[in-house]
Amino acid sequence: MVTGMKTDIAIIGGGIMGSAAAYFLARSGQVGSVTVIERDSTYTHATTPQGAGGVRQQFSVEENVHMSCYSLKFYKAFADRLGGTPDLPDINFREQGYLFLVTADGEDTLRKNHALQTSLGVKADLIDYAEVQRRFPSIQRENIVLGCYTPDDGWIDPNGAMWGFRRAAEHLGVTYVKGRVTGASTGAREVKSATLDTGQIILADFFINTAGPWVNEVAAMTDANVPVVPMCRVQHFWKCAHQIEPLPLIKDESGMFFRPEGDGYAGGRPSFDVAPGFVEDIYSGFFANYFEDTVWPMMAALVPKFEHLKLQRSWAGHYAQNTLDGNMIIGKYSPGHDNIITACGFSGHGIMHAPAVGRALSELALTGRYQTLDLSRMEISRVHANAPLAEVGIK
Repeated sequence: MVTGMKTDIAIIGGGIMGSAAAYFLARSGQVGSVTVIERDSTYTHATTPQGAGGVRQQFSVEENVHMSCYSLKFYKAFADRLGGTPDLPDINFREQGYLFLVTADGEDTLRKNHALQTSLGVKADLIDYAEVQRRFPSIQRENIVLGCYTPDDGWIDPNGAMWGFRRAAEHLGVTYVKGRVTGASTGAREVKSATLDTGQIILADFFINTAGPWVNEVAAMTDANVPVVPMCRVQHFWKCAHQIEPLPLIKDESGMFFRPEGDGYAGGRPSFDVAPGFVEDIYSGFFANYFEDTVWPMMAALVPKFEHLKLQRSWAGHYAQNTLDGNMIIGKYSPGHDNIITACGFSGHGIMHAPAVGRALSELALTGRYQTLDLSRMEISRVHANAPLAEVGIK
């Protein structure tokens, strides 16, 4: 039997972005009812729990710096911000900093990015190779000429943050419904309802599409398309036989990164050659020997003590990759449908920007415009104009 449910705002996708939006909407006190539709209620296949959890202010696009500054403060005070929520998970924020390292080819860009970041209030230090070695003597790659160190940055437990937003939203009255959206009923200027694979119909006045790598499944229901594809990113956890000083999250121009994790280290190097799509098996095909052939040699070249590491496990997650420029798309995206918006295409930045974007989505849904941070340059108009807004010098 087909059943219907009426809500004021329906959010499609209940990962960290959808749950953050739900929390900010509920907290506003300006909306009657909010319903989140999540296909995977245990988040077994969700992208958020597989992320690295880094939260950094080192960007070259001003809006990304602003979003990081807000989100970093939010995460540092996560328990206080979401105070009163029963069984709130600990997001285990680690304020150990970020260190970007560049060769001579990247020096000018790093200096320009540093100038922007500090002009926006970011505490960031430019340090030459001698200073890098003085602070972090395990780093021993001689072609490094400059680093940018942001001591206020760090990382969180992404799964804890996602569940924290969800539990806070539910505590404030948000309803979560299990199901996959398989169809939509539309009128001349609006989406009227969404049909789930369970047969349930969700009627709403406003819709938000935060379906991550699956965003185009929903977009197609209103004859829309966004340049977002799933891209497999593999991470690894290893232990080292040698004692190493406390390190920040370290990243270089190639996209290689690692950070301390428990009694070992987590990291990887995203491949930019892998074809788009969901990858189920990372132990065959392209990724079969990726750690041994690519990641390990790069790690050991930077930190020679990693020549004697022991790989413990590897896992895959999927970026919602914006193929135009690697930055998010926010706001209206469906011509002729004024009551559906999205936030998608984060390309690996979704976890760190979830508080800022959740706030922005709430503002758009409630007032039709940005109230605190103007993100209009991040809207789909740049896609239609083929005018990328890409990060420079930062992958």
